[in-house]
Amino acid sequence: MMENPDQNSDYALRAIQEPRLRETEEFNQWISVPENKELFLDLMACKEAVMRESLDRRRKAKMKTRIWVAASAVAAVLVLAFLIPSLLPSFFIKKEEPVRFFVATVSGEHVMLQMDGHHEQQLLEDSVMDIKEWKTLTPDTTCCQTLTTPRGKSFLLVLSDGTKVWINAESSLRYPVAFNGKERRVELKGEACFEVAKDEKCPFIVSADGMDTHVLGTKFNVRSYTTEDRHVTLVQGKVQVTNTNSLSSVVLQPGQDLTYTETGEEKISRVNIATYTAWTEGMFYFEDSSLEEIMSSLGRWYNVNVDFERVELYNIRLNFWANRNAHLDEAVELLNKLEKVRVEYQDGTITIKHI
Repeated sequence: MMENPDQNSDYALRAIQEPRLRETEEFNQWISVPENKELFLDLMACKEAVMRESLDRRRKAKMKTRIWVAASAVAAVLVLAFLIPSLLPSFFIKKEEPVRFFVATVSGEHVMLQMDGHHEQQLLEDSVMDIKEWKTLTPDTTCCQTLTTPRGKSFLLVLSDGTKVWINAESSLRYPVAFNGKERRVELKGEACFEVAKDEKCPFIVSADGMDTHVLGTKFNVRSYTTEDRHVTLVQGKVQVTNTNSLSSVVLQPGQDLTYTETGEEKISRVNIATYTAWTEGMFYFEDSSLEEIMSSLGRWYNVNVDFERVELYNIRLNFWANRNAHLDEAVELLNKLEKVRVEYQDGTITIKHI
């Protein structure tokens, strides 16, 4: 590991410029040091600022070259705009409605905890909970709890064995308050990142919508929202994922992502781990991602409607990152600066339009 600050800076810059470097075990070890992670995120922010400035300059240059063309066309456009509606019968004029892609909900704003067999729910004010700190629990406790996050909130849960679970927005995790059997099994709906405490005699299993992920001690991310493809992404260690319908199993290596599509297709690919785990650090981070995927995350986090002017806009691909703790207006502004689409936000609805 590098001790010289200049060496760390050079390595961070190389990692930004070479995405494949970020898929290596060497990079995972390097960025696990808090100072290195802070340096890397700071440099990523600087890169973003430079990109924004460059985009602004390009946009201004384009505007200057277009002015004389626009001026010569204004008269013709105005004539057409006024004459065509008056010449055509009204039934030929049809305004296309935008496509509602993501729907806001009226669900609560708090993280909730519920014990199996009890109707009452406990509201959690903090963003972290350690099960071992519950004074009423004993080693032979066998009951289960379900922790549920609303849109716009994430939560860090430490299980009784020391396993850390970062639970993303609009997700729920059902877990035993104490692990007493031959396995440690939890049930996930939505998305969570697991850092599993090692116990070779008692494997850890995450059940999520037809997927069982078996581990002994490792870190991985599971995404299992009902309206999206399901993912298991391995950060470090080794996991075995079993399709509980077909009973087929695959073993993942660090840097690999297993995808189950909505059509049932199974695909393993090498990925940039940061794009799947940046949310645990309070960031939106997408590399060559579809606008459909980006807007799903924004809609879920900010709990807003998302409309697309045309369905074909779903597949536009972007590199995009933003602070999840910032106001939605900042994310909208950053998307507009990429000059791929026009993004508007009004009255609880984001609308994606052609430029």
